[in-house]
Parts: sequence; structure tokens; C-alpha cells
Amino acid sequence: MKRSKLTSIAVSTILAASLLAGCSSSDTASTTGGGTEQQSSTSESGSSETAATSYDETYTVDFYDVAANFQGVQSGWYGKIVKDKFNMDLNIIAPQVSGDGAALYQTRCAAGALGDLIILDNADMQECVESGLIHDLTDVLQDYPNLMRYESQIREFNSMMGDGTKIYAIPLEMNNNGPTAYKQLHVYSYPRIGWDMYNEVGAPDLQNTDDLLNCLSEIQAAHPTNENGDPAYAISMWKDWDSQYMENVAQLTKWYGQEVNGSVLIGTDNSVAPLTDKDGAYYKMLKFFYQANQMGLVDPDSATQDWNSVVSKMQDKRVYLYWYSWQYGFWNTPAKGEEGVNYIEIPVADTNLYQTSDTYYGDGRVIAIGSQVSDENFKRLLEFLDWYASPEGVQLQHAGTEGLIYTVEDGKYVLTEDGLNRFSAEVAVPEELGGGNWNDGNNQINQWIVASCDINPDTGEPYGTDMWSSTIEMNQTKTTKEWTEKFGAADDVEYLSENGMMTVVPSINIALAIDTTDISLIRKQCGDLIKDASWRMVFATDEADFDKQWDEMTSQLDGLGWADLVAFDTEKYAPMLEARKNAQ
Repeated sequence: MKRSKLTSIAVSTILAASLLAGCSSSDTASTTGGGTEQQSSTSESGSSETAATSYDETYTVDFYDVAANFQGVQSGWYGKIVKDKFNMDLNIIAPQVSGDGAALYQTRCAAGALGDLIILDNADMQECVESGLIHDLTDVLQDYPNLMRYESQIREFNSMMGDGTKIYAIPLEMNNNGPTAYKQLHVYSYPRIGWDMYNEVGAPDLQNTDDLLNCLSEIQAAHPTNENGDPAYAISMWKDWDSQYMENVAQLTKWYGQEVNGSVLIGTDNSVAPLTDKDGAYYKMLKFFYQANQMGLVDPDSATQDWNSVVSKMQDKRVYLYWYSWQYGFWNTPAKGEEGVNYIEIPVADTNLYQTSDTYYGDGRVIAIGSQVSDENFKRLLEFLDWYASPEGVQLQHAGTEGLIYTVEDGKYVLTEDGLNRFSAEVAVPEELGGGNWNDGNNQINQWIVASCDINPDTGEPYGTDMWSSTIEMNQTKTTKEWTEKFGAADDVEYLSENGMMTVVPSINIALAIDTTDISLIRKQCGDLIKDASWRMVFATDEADFDKQWDEMTSQLDGLGWADLVAFDTEKYAPMLEARKNAQ
């Protein structure tokens, strides 16, 4: 899964990842619950209304969603909002947790109904368009003003879809800040350690990953358990996000200037190398995890647990190294920042971070409507999507409900105590808002049309709670002040930029070549081998065993057609690299 970003030291926009657009909000559609009729929203610029749509009958929407970490009907506070507004139940079908995502995808495609709503990676969506599984949006998009706010990005993406003249899919995570902007307060993937523990072991300057492991070793030796006596480890990993490779490794390649794309590593300099390049970052970071395990720093549950298990451990402070910015939300708060116990970035001198710009054009996934839906349901789904891209819908996704999660003070949004703690503690939701635990009722779709860094026209500030001026002020704590004093920068973005340790590359969202039948088979076989071998190498008995397993893996890959796959992916990503060069 491609995860939502956090940009605050204390509070996360992890609304999606933990479970991980609009015109004026006065123009968004409104209903009084089931049994009403709704018209699509109109904008001040005069977008036309569509005919009234009946909401008399509950509509159970089959939502095929490659981003979801949950399978079943959306419940809780978010489910209640959707039910009250649209009389819809969102039945989320999640290949990521289904057991065999590839088989589920093929079976549903063969049946001619992948889903009513569908979230897919770009290439798979293109394949579904060509197979006739996706509804044409060309003649109706103009009737939905919140979606039209991102018209240029939507049309740019769809110009590469089908014959280039129609609109089928809506990119996800769009913003209107510009194609090369990076507005976040923190980088996405980088080492983070509890400030108190880092200082406890002498706050060492880290030159490389060996120094990082030594620092973590000292921390774990001093704290083999959390305060409750539960075993704690420097590193805890999970398998359920793996795709064609070991995802935990792939995210860390960015520390050293390369991003994994299929079978290749793409560098900040637009270079392309096979994932199996022994001088590349995949090998380097796989060996980092192997070395960590040799030092006793890897949670022995890593090979069998899922993401939700790791979330629980982070909430209980049983994990000492974070590497995603949005992991902050499972522990950090302003109160803990004042205690000096928040997690925070610790620079590693030899890193050159591969950091993509904010996803102006989208993040590589898209949402669409299935071609099999009835005309009436087609309109209901479009009305839902338009609301999903409205200021009201976007703010709910990236913050939650007013009153419980935030209040409005002098025109500014301010997080409540429950809002600050919603990812790190049990927050009870009143029955009238849906009841249950806030996290359990969180938006399980786990992807948005509009990114958290986009500007809410109602406030003039980003949607993401971490970027609200009130939150930034709250986050000026003992932790951040001492960090700034030590490292001489306001935040990690400033530090890494000023020290030549980060390269921002333009985020480009285009439809890339679809795998041929032969390439698809090769990719599946090679991916299964890479994932299996990577996990075994983390737990190799010694360095000789590690290197032997690497060599065996690369030799077996050669026999599966690896060279053809690398050649295909090198050509596949060439248009993206060309577009990136043109955007710089």
C-alpha cells in the first residue's frame, strides 16, 4: 500500500494509514438521511445541477480497494456519516487482506464486475478500461464541481488512458499546490528514534547505518521491555504490505537515493538499475535488516505478524525505530513532546534521501466506477465521489468530526485532547456519532481524492491536522526545541536540504505500459521468489549464508526471465523519467 504522509512531529494525518477538493463547502450536497432525494452540488461558477436522485433504498456498494487494510462493511462514525448522507453501506473488498489478492482480482475481472467503486494502481486500471470494466465519466464530470476543481489533473491523466479522449478514472491524492512543490513539514521515509532514548545513549552523531544500529543496540539493551514488561525491539516488520518485493526494505532504499519500481531501482539522478544490483539500495537495506537481526534487534514476530499487530506495539512503545513519518501518530503528542519522549528524525550523514514532491497529479492509484452499475447507482456513486472531494468530505478524511476531534476557535481549527490522542489511545465515540472506538470507525477506504497538503478554502490552511497553524504551535515542545538546538534547523526538511542530504524529484502520475501475459507471469514468479528470499536473508545464519542466498536468488531469477522483466520495466518507466525531466 502506498501510504498517506504525516508532516507533524506530534500529530499525524494517518487517518488512512493506521488502518495504514472542493469548491466552497456551502455548495456541497446535503441530505437528511435515507429516503431523501439529492441533487449534485453546484459551484459559484455556475456548474449545472443534475436531476434528483432517490436515496430511498439502501445501496450496498461493493468497493474493490487495493489500498484497504480492512475487509467488510465500513462501520462506526465514518460509516454513519456515509449512511446518513447517501444511504450507502460501503462493503470494502480488500485484496491486500484477502489471502490471495491476485486470484481475487482475476476472478472478479473474469466475472465482469470488479466492483461498483474501484481503487487500483494505474496500470491495472488501464487494463480494466481496455477490458470494458470501467464506466465512462466523460459527459458527466462537468456536473460535479468538487471534482472539477481538479479537472486539469484528471484530464492530464486520462489523456494517457484508452484512446486519450475520454475520462474513466480519477487520480488519488491530488492537490493544487503545483507539480514540483513539497509543502510537508517532514520527509516521508527516514530514521526516527525516541528523543529521550537517543539522548540517554549520548545523542551520538550518526555517520552511517552501522552507527544507527549501534545506537539502537544501546537503546534496546537499556530497554529490553516497555514499562509494562512487554518485550520491545529496535525494529518490528510486517509482511502483509509486500507486493513484488519486501516492502519494508523497499521503503528504506529511499534513504540512499533510489526508489523501487517493479523490477528496477530509479535514482534521484533518473538512473535505472535492476533491483538485484549488488551496488544498489535494495541489497544495502536488506543487509541492514540482516545485520540488525544478527545484533538481536529484530522483533522475532516480524515474519508472521501483520500491520495491525505492529500498530499495537508502537502504541505500547515496543518499537524503537520508526521509518515512516505517519508512524508518529501512534505515539507522539504535544504532552509527550514536553516530556521529551516523542519520536523525531535523527540525521544519518551519508544518506541522500529520495523524496518525491507532493502528488499534484496523483499518487499512482486511481478511483473509478464499474461499468456494470445501473444508471441510478452510477449517479449516486458520482454524488458520493463529488462529496468525497469536497471541503467537507476531505476535512472529515484528514481530521475527523468537529466537536470530538477538533473545535473552531476564531476561525481556526484546533485539535481537542481526543483529537491529539486519537491514534495512540482509545477514543470513545458518542452513540449519536456512531459509537465504538474512533480508530475502529475510521475511514477504511484508506485513500483520498484530495491530499492532506491541499488548502481548505474554508480555513486557508491545509486539510492535514499536522499542518494547521494551531497544531504547529502546539508542537513547539521540549523535544522539538532541543532537536533544533542540536541540529541547527527548524525541522528535518530544512536540515536535509541545507546539508545536501535530500533530493526532491517531481511526482509524476502517468498511465504506464501494461504487462503482457508473458511479463505478468514472469513478474509474479520473480516477485514471489524475491519476497521469500528477502525474508529468509533477513534471518540468515551468518554473512556467508546471506550472500549465498542472494546469489541463489539472482541465479533463479535469471532462469525465470528476469532480464526480460528488467528490460520491460526500463522501457516502461522511460516516459515517467522524461516527464520528470520536463517538470524540473
